Amino acid sequence: MKKIFTITIGILLIYLVYYLQKPYITSKVNPISEINPLILVNNNNALPDNINLNLVTFQKNKVADIIYNDLVAMYNAALNDNITLKINNAYRSKDEQTQMFEDKMNAYENDGYTKEKAYEQTTLTVQVPGHSEHETGLAIDFSNEGHYDENEKMWKWLQEHAYKYGFILRYPKDKYEITKIDYEPWHYRYVGKKAAKEIMDKNITLEEYLGGNI
Repeated sequence: MKKIFTITIGILLIYLVYYLQKPYITSKVNPISEINPLILVNNNNALPDNINLNLVTFQKNKVADIIYNDLVAMYNAALNDNITLKINNAYRSKDEQTQMFEDKMNAYENDGYTKEKAYEQTTLTVQVPGHSEHETGLAIDFSNEGHYDENEKMWKWLQEHAYKYGFILRYPKDKYEITKIDYEPWHYRYVGKKAAKEIMDKNITLEEYLGGNI
């Protein structure tokens, strides 16, 4: 009996050490932002100037408070599967988006493109200021630069599980004609659990889900 008890305690200690080694997040927030998680921000729809957005910090990145608790739950669930979700980009202000857009345009012009052509090329990879989902605080780019294998595992996990926590792959394959953005396996957008499951089940985009609001 004593031997069985000793073995049981040993197993519990091993589990406890394993559990404590993982950087789980336990903090929660009480959201006060008024932004609609189904807001559509794309080429044809700008983010309204009067949005009441409250930002909180997650892993040194700013996000809208309404996504924080589900993001924490998703992060911890990934850890359980030995996946650490790494964030490359989250919230960007309009000024930051403007700077990014102008820097990209200038790079093309320095390569010999005309101003018009540089603008056209820039819009293929960078959203026009005011039209970027990153300005909503609802979008996150999950990637770890220079770690291809790690990214592939992370993106695979997200494609299979993110919808459970209210996130969707915003720019899927073969949907360019609808989103006007090429496939981005790293870019996820919070829409809420109900919408995320329906979008996942139907294999559609946010534009298609919202119907006429494209």
